[in-house]
Amino acid sequence: MSSGDIITLNVGGRLFTTTRMTLLSESDSVLGRMFDLSSPIPPAKLVDGAYFIDANPEVFEVILDFLRYKTVIIPTKVPVEAVLVQARYFGLDNLIFQVSERKSVQKVKVNAGGTIFETSKRTLTQQPDSALAKMVVNGESEIFLDVCPKAFEILLNFLRSGARKIPPNTNVCTESIGSAAQMLGVDICLQSKKGPGYCKIVWSDDRRDKSRFCNCKMLGLRNHKNAPTTDDWMLDD
Repeated sequence: MSSGDIITLNVGGRLFTTTRMTLLSESDSVLGRMFDLSSPIPPAKLVDGAYFIDANPEVFEVILDFLRYKTVIIPTKVPVEAVLVQARYFGLDNLIFQVSERKSVQKVKVNAGGTIFETSKRTLTQQPDSALAKMVVNGESEIFLDVCPKAFEILLNFLRSGARKIPPNTNVCTESIGSAAQMLGVDICLQSKKGPGYCKIVWSDDRRDKSRFCNCKMLGLRNHKNAPTTDDWMLDD
């Protein structure tokens, strides 16, 4: 027996033919250890000349192609989450990483109050504990948000770049920004050095000739407090 051996696998009733070298291509994985001739871990049970593996064959086809080509090819009929589950089961860390990366840059179409935005899952999950992040955690490609579209556009720019600004020529009610943020569970504030419950005044409104700072009350965050002096809330404290 050698690494060039032809091996037949019975995966959930479907037969696959591959080589031992392919199965060993991820040597630290469960499959790699099962078919390594020097490993103490026995291979799967041999049934009618094929090693039986109790797994979804459509998902395993993705696994096998990854072992062959080191490229992730997932047909539309195969759920990405199912590939992740099987990859974890077989201990295929490189496949888990590649699929997770693909999920994070997945495009998501957001209908915010009738206006369509396109962004990535990575952007929407910048704050993973937020209600917004949880809406796309399972790979949803389209979501609807009953919020002011102008306010959401500003929040989306904040999630993308961290910018806390209301751009010039933006026709938006300032309070709707905080309202949308609270509804979506997005934290748009920075804590002041005064302590918990007090926010820095870091949002700027650039819609006038001269920019001005917006406090939490102006943003519609009525349950927030701003420290009474600049020493307590300045950005460079």
